[in-house]
Amino acid sequence: MIFTETREGRRFVGEVPPGAPLMASLRQLAENYRIDCGWFDGAGQVRDAMLRPLLPTGDYGEVDTLPGVALLASLKLSFSHKNGARDVVARVVLQSGERTIGGLLEEAVSGSVEIAGQTFDDITLRRHMDYDSNLWRWLDVAVNVVTADGDAVRSGRLAMEAMPSRLLEPEEMPQLRVGDALQHPALGYCVITQVHDSDRVAIQMATGKIAQLHLGVLTLKRGATKQGRTTYAVHVRRRNV
Repeated sequence: MIFTETREGRRFVGEVPPGAPLMASLRQLAENYRIDCGWFDGAGQVRDAMLRPLLPTGDYGEVDTLPGVALLASLKLSFSHKNGARDVVARVVLQSGERTIGGLLEEAVSGSVEIAGQTFDDITLRRHMDYDSNLWRWLDVAVNVVTADGDAVRSGRLAMEAMPSRLLEPEEMPQLRVGDALQHPALGYCVITQVHDSDRVAIQMATGKIAQLHLGVLTLKRGATKQGRTTYAVHVRRRNV
């Protein structure tokens, strides 16, 4: 079982306009807003849907086409990473006449589809193919760390560091205080503006951007203290998950 706490995210509402390819539009949404983990719900109408129906065995069948207009009774979207790239999966229930079919949507033409959902921007969800169940299951959850040139408004969190297998022990991590400074190899000189807990602080970079920094993948070396402010040299460690 993989279970983790997340504290940062965004909420979205929107409409995929009539005539637009639904899945292509959602994949573009994931890239434009750099969605690495999230779940959306939706409903509306679609046309000429192509989907892989869910079989009694639990597998998904070959692509089936549902011609004409269909009611999109349920749309469940999951955003994650597969094979190193962002991926969107759409589980749907479609109704057309007397036929009701559920499965994985490959593509459809939107007849006006409304969506709403939430992203979890301090983590990246990575999936792998489990050949025993034939499902894309969770591989791991990685902590996202802001990069110096990141667009914090749009992307939330950009670069990815592996989540440590354990948090640092108290004696390994110095007691950081608001006003202390970090000399980070990627972010440069940063000032701590808030200490959330033992493994997460808010920092202000030289550019003025505010970011969240996870300490579990860092080693800090104490430097000089001037006027009550201690500067720490930061080394980023990589650990196996």
